Amino acid sequence: MHYYDNHNYTNRRQQPSVQYIPPVVIERYLNQWIETSIQGYGRVIAYVLDYNARTGMVSLFMYAPPYYQQQYIQVHHSDLVGIQPYLGDVPPRPGGRPPRPPHGGGHGPGHGPPGTGGGGFFPWFFKLFY
Repeated sequence: MHYYDNHNYTNRRQQPSVQYIPPVVIERYLNQWIETSIQGYGRVIAYVLDYNARTGMVSLFMYAPPYYQQQYIQVHHSDLVGIQPYLGDVPPRPGGRPPRPPHGGGHGPGHGPPGTGGGGFFPWFFKLFY
């Protein structure tokens, strides 16, 4: 007979918890590359375009594996689980993160989407259509 056979024993193992991101943290990542998880997409790399504090909506250019095709999405900040800076190549490429060129090329976090030369989002976005 075990000690727990005659006692009311409940599983006391701590269950994993999801760590939601408060709005103030999302605001710190505006115009930067991040890694996060989004329900329905899994672990993704994204560029944070905008955050609307009134509605809680975050606008992103998302790159999801396995093809890492750019996709514009808007999600509520509570849909983002975990966040950290993305330090790999931008835009992300299929097959993981290839090493950066030895001359230090490529953009680091906060230096704008691909092809901007550090000019920011709007010049790059403007070039897409004109």
